[in-house]
Amino acid sequence: MSRSTYKHEPHFSKKKQLAELIDLLNQYKNVGITKVENITAKTIQRLRTDMRQDAILKLAKNTLMLLALKEIAKKDKGISKLIKYVDGSCAFILTNGNPFKVANFLEKKKIPTPAKEGQIAPNEITITACDTGFAPGPVIGELQSIGLKTRIDGGTIKIIEDAVVCQSGDKVSRTLANVLGRLGIEPFDAGLSVDAIYSGGSLLVHDELIVDFDGIMNDLVKAHQNAFSLSLEAAIPTKDNLSELIGRARRSALSLAVESSFITPETASNVLAKTQLEAMTLAKLIASKDPSVIPPEILSAAQSTAVKTQPKEKKEKVTTPAEEEEEEEDSGMGSLFG
Repeated sequence: MSRSTYKHEPHFSKKKQLAELIDLLNQYKNVGITKVENITAKTIQRLRTDMRQDAILKLAKNTLMLLALKEIAKKDKGISKLIKYVDGSCAFILTNGNPFKVANFLEKKKIPTPAKEGQIAPNEITITACDTGFAPGPVIGELQSIGLKTRIDGGTIKIIEDAVVCQSGDKVSRTLANVLGRLGIEPFDAGLSVDAIYSGGSLLVHDELIVDFDGIMNDLVKAHQNAFSLSLEAAIPTKDNLSELIGRARRSALSLAVESSFITPETASNVLAKTQLEAMTLAKLIASKDPSVIPPEILSAAQSTAVKTQPKEKKEKVTTPAEEEEEEEDSGMGSLFG
């Protein structure tokens, strides 16, 4: 007797969902996978709203996600690298914008959340020494059972040493969840964390996507300031430092002209003032040796003139163009990222 072979065909609705999912993925240049574990539907909806201008979150069953990736991989083999990240509760994160911006936005949107019994800890949990405020009783046994050292002091239970009560990857026990809840400790972060994004033929994993933008910006500002200062010291003219270089050159030229008694319309008053001061100083010096040599009116003028030193050139603060703009804006406001 011949044996018939029957091939299971997916339900029509599943075929439709798969086709729609494939069509959606094909509309985006950047396709990522994000975990959606330990996050409420309300939080997911809020995040969807917050990032609707930059990305969309598409929830689907893992089976459909895998089928969609395999279908697209027929034309773009690289996207198959995402398949290993389809594990547990996850979803597609899709964007035609900057994948780094989206990943970092979601990372910053995480909120503290309590530990639940049976949950796999995504990070180590440490309880620090503190006064629990608990009255002595059975709770002491619970605290000690999870590895905490305690003592009764002043009518309350105190934890006397910091202790790691759960390692990353361990399952949270009922007792631990209860103790953490009573202490008001929320050890985990709830939110969407992008595991990987396939972009332009390359796979970007979580650690590569999370960037310290503020630190990079600070480094760029410092580098610009150092380069600006160096260009001034080396007298290398650029469009940013030209006005400062010209100002320095002008001040140096005026100072040199005054020191060498070179008279111009700009230096005449300073040269004459310097010459007069030198003459009065010399007259006083001569008079100290032989007062009769100096005419009385000159001697009187010299004695009544306080000995002054030539004003020192004011050392001006070197400012970068960006700082000058800030000063102008502050003054304009009548003295307030991303």
